[in-house]
Amino acid sequence: MDNKRQLIFDATEKIISTKGLQGLSMQQIANEAGVAAGTIYRYFKDKDELISELRKNVLRVVAEHILKDSRVGTLEQRFKRIWFNIVDFGRKRTQTNLSYEQYIHLPGIDSDPHQTFEKTTFGDLHMFFEEGKAQGLFHSLQNKALYAISLEPAVALGRSIRRGQLKYDKAELELVCNLCWQTITSATNSTNLTHKELSGL
Repeated sequence: MDNKRQLIFDATEKIISTKGLQGLSMQQIANEAGVAAGTIYRYFKDKDELISELRKNVLRVVAEHILKDSRVGTLEQRFKRIWFNIVDFGRKRTQTNLSYEQYIHLPGIDSDPHQTFEKTTFGDLHMFFEEGKAQGLFHSLQNKALYAISLEPAVALGRSIRRGQLKYDKAELELVCNLCWQTITSATNSTNLTHKELSGL
């Protein structure tokens, strides 16, 4: 990505994370990024387009972190890797990455084009849930529901750790992760299918 474009994204994320969206101006962004206000308009026609592209950039950053190595191993191994990736990403204290709760308040997040972009960006996660259902390992629920009961707890835990409300305890988190895994697996099939995966079938 063009360096100045990334500087503008980083500056916008920092301002939103510290001051919120209200009163956000192109001049503020320019000052924070260390560029002329006119430079921003070479990349974005207006603030609405900048925010729209920022949403996409945030999604790419989040997806890159939480889906790292998400295709490697058994379904259970992949789930636990994704789960801990979410916790680890959420607990980081950075000014240049929007937190999950800030991201969901960005304007336009519920628009059809953005929802389509989000589904594409997290395609590997949707594929993961579809694989589990196809093998009879996961409950036959919508992917959004599977995510809500199994991975959203990781989001909440990461946030609580970042805010200092919860101590990072690896053993305790592993127990919670196992419980989340159990919420989406079918008790009658999970053991057999896990053995099949491990044997390469």
